[in-house]
Amino acid sequence: MAGELIEFEEGTIDIALNLESNNVGVVLMGDGLMIKEGSSVKATGRITQIPVSKAFLGRVINALAN
Repeated sequence: MAGELIEFEEGTIDIALNLESNNVGVVLMGDGLMIKEGSSVKATGRITQIPVSKAFLGRVINALAN
């Protein structure tokens, strides 16, 4: 699913963007140094989202809410 969080075999969490019949475009949220052609990846079933509460006021977070 577009916008879904996906996890590569070394543990990097990334975001799937464009879905095509023979490839998927991904935004890397980690360093990605261990990712290479043929690396295994699994869908997490979660879409990209950031929780909202007063605890986040005045804080700097990334797209993974870290």
